[in-house]
Amino acid sequence: MATLDSRVLELIETLVTARLDWLAFELIEGIRFGRTAEESEEVLAAARQSIRSDAQPKARGEPQVLLAEPEPIPAGEQVEWAAAYVEERLETALEQLQASIEALDFIVESTNEPEDPQDLAQAASSKTEQGTALVLVDVEGDRKSSREDVAGARDEFPALRAALAEWATRTRGQATI
Repeated sequence: MATLDSRVLELIETLVTARLDWLAFELIEGIRFGRTAEESEEVLAAARQSIRSDAQPKARGEPQVLLAEPEPIPAGEQVEWAAAYVEERLETALEQLQASIEALDFIVESTNEPEDPQDLAQAASSKTEQGTALVLVDVEGDRKSSREDVAGARDEFPALRAALAEWATRTRGQATI
């Protein structure tokens, strides 16, 4: 289990300030847990082939450990790892939010469609761009995400990517405490 590099605290505080506590907790946990070992390409290819051929797995040699011990992330690498992790998770969250909004739009549109063809044509011509908005209510207040919010966040994502890269570069030169 790795010790948290104090230089990562600035990013964690920024995430908390931005109401991304969930991501701050994931980041801390990821650093504490470390990197998990990945299967080699040969092992993955053999597993895919075995599944495709519907073959029963055969025991060969000594039993092997299924999950290798996680490798700690050294303090010097935590800054880069944290920046990459935050970028990846936020990009994934935006993609999931977009997919959720599209699914909700489909559900709302399919349940509100008139059955009469004349009413359907009239509804299509008067349709506005209102769309669906997700609203989460918690103790800190409402959190609303609409199609426009997601599009705006996607448009600003290159700026976030650049800011994370700048933070990692600036922070890399600082001494750890």
